[in-house]
Amino acid sequence: MDSSKAVLIDLLRFLPLVEERLLGKDFDVSDTLQLTHLRQSVEMLESMAAKCESAISIEEASEIRKRIAVVRETVDVLSLRSSPAHSPSQYRDVMLLPGRGTAPEACDADYASCLNMTNEEFDALIEEWAEDRERPPTTIKVKKKGRMSSDVAEEQIRIDLVKLADTMKSKALWYRDLLVKDNEALSKYTVEQEKQLDTVTHAANEAAKLAKTARLSLRQSLFMIASLFFAVVFMMMVFIIT
Repeated sequence: MDSSKAVLIDLLRFLPLVEERLLGKDFDVSDTLQLTHLRQSVEMLESMAAKCESAISIEEASEIRKRIAVVRETVDVLSLRSSPAHSPSQYRDVMLLPGRGTAPEACDADYASCLNMTNEEFDALIEEWAEDRERPPTTIKVKKKGRMSSDVAEEQIRIDLVKLADTMKSKALWYRDLLVKDNEALSKYTVEQEKQLDTVTHAANEAAKLAKTARLSLRQSLFMIASLFFAVVFMMMVFIIT
């Protein structure tokens, strides 16, 4: 297993334990010693998060850093209101405080209880993390592997871009052919419309000529009828006079 992945697994196990400890009902927010232990755990979490950033994405790393930052801010705020005098129990650290000559009790030896872990589990976690930190060749391999994976990703992106360009080119040619065909059909339709308009115009001209001819014929007929009428009247008058 890669060093960064091993640290990531430990971090994902350790961070929820610290959060549960901070939100637990048995946690005394006024106890400076408990807050000191949590602050040390937060520092360890930050160091582990910095070691495993190469094994996760940027979004995941940002989410983990946000969770650790929330825990640190909470511990810092609680530390302003805490005091060693408010500690209800005895710890090994109490021996370092001035005016404290009390020997640690048997329960104080369970130093991993604040993280809901046994001492053996906590020691194994620390040893595994320390071993992972002392593996520079593995780190170099991880970097090479990450660099190789980066090259493969860049090559895949380049191939995808070439495929996308080919697809866009084929679609552009298809649209161009479609537009050319549409323009040809539109040109044919325009020519047909012009022919139809010419036919309609010619028919209208012929109809106008026929109407004009009909009007002339009507006038001539009326003139002939009137002429015949006057001729008949004139002949009757001549006949009567004679």
